[in-house]
Amino acid sequence: MENYTYESASQELETILDQLRNDEISIDELAEKVEKASKLILFCKDKLTTTEKKVDTIIQNLGL
Repeated sequence: MENYTYESASQELETILDQLRNDEISIDELAEKVEKASKLILFCKDKLTTTEKKVDTIIQNLGL
């Protein structure tokens, strides 16, 4: 996941979700795609949490 940005991870997750919704994933690929989606979700969640903490720290340092 090192090479991902939030945007690229989010886009890939959306692609997987679209494939799931449209029954475009075979049974053979299903577990792999669900595992990938779970990793992408965790990555995005972590990125959002980290960014929120950084922004809060900046705002506190500014005294706002």
